[in-house]
Amino acid sequence: MNQYAKHFDVVRKLKAIVRITGRAIRSHRRHEISEDIAYKIQRSAYEVSHTPKKEEYTPTYKQIAKQLQVRDAQIYKAAVYDLVEIAKQQAAYRDDIVKILMQQLKENKVPQDIKEYIEHKLSKLN
Repeated sequence: MNQYAKHFDVVRKLKAIVRITGRAIRSHRRHEISEDIAYKIQRSAYEVSHTPKKEEYTPTYKQIAKQLQVRDAQIYKAAVYDLVEIAKQQAAYRDDIVKILMQQLKENKVPQDIKEYIEHKLSKLN
């Protein structure tokens, strides 16, 4: 480990020398990035490549269904529209989406115009 530390010290010193003297020697171009930015890009790419990937999958409709908790009519209607479109495309999710929308129809908190909108969209689904 000590051997690698010495190599990195040499690299850091060389980078510092290049950083100091290189600016005077090199011509500045518009599309050129600095050594610091290149180092940050390389570091973030390394971290991303070594992070474990998420093994569980959450279907999109479950994330969209969370938007039904918002009482803004525009967001609510957009969520209903998206859920119905997913149900049209994915038969595997259709039953779950219909259950979610039927539960929304049974709730007393939902205004009547939105209930009518849900019923209209459900009629198009069948």
